[in-house]
Amino acid sequence: MPSKRAAVLLLAMVGAACGGGDEADQAATAIAQSGDASLELPVVEQDAQADSVERDNDVQLTRETFSYSGGTRDPFASLFNLALAGPEIQDLELVGIYLDPDHPGNSVAVLRERTTGRPHKLRAGDQLGRARVTQIRRTDIVFTIEDFGFERQETIALPKREEGTP
Repeated sequence: MPSKRAAVLLLAMVGAACGGGDEADQAATAIAQSGDASLELPVVEQDAQADSVERDNDVQLTRETFSYSGGTRDPFASLFNLALAGPEIQDLELVGIYLDPDHPGNSVAVLRERTTGRPHKLRAGDQLGRARVTQIRRTDIVFTIEDFGFERQETIALPKREEGTP
């Protein structure tokens, strides 16, 4: 008998969950209290079922949207900004150095971009894209380049003179 009682209770709960309303709840409670499995659940009218379908249609679904503004960074944006990057060290050619031995801060290095021919006159401490001029020596210039929080140094030397060139 307990298995029939459990089956009737389960059926009553399913009916209540599907929109049977208060009538199904009352019938399930009556069956559970009486212990008589021969009682049958009342048939739910079509109007009550139609009301439950209308209530289900009134539910509004909202979608979650994301926007990347404020303090967080867009994970799909490039970490490398080409507009602010400037020329690469490999694209620069050291044309000349005007060295002031008495005042090293007055020394000037003249570089030219190989691709565009654009000249750059730099002093110690000047920034060219990601590269900063660290030191200007007699035959070369030393850059400190910052890549994503790491610093490295690169040197560009004057081209060697060929013999017979004045």
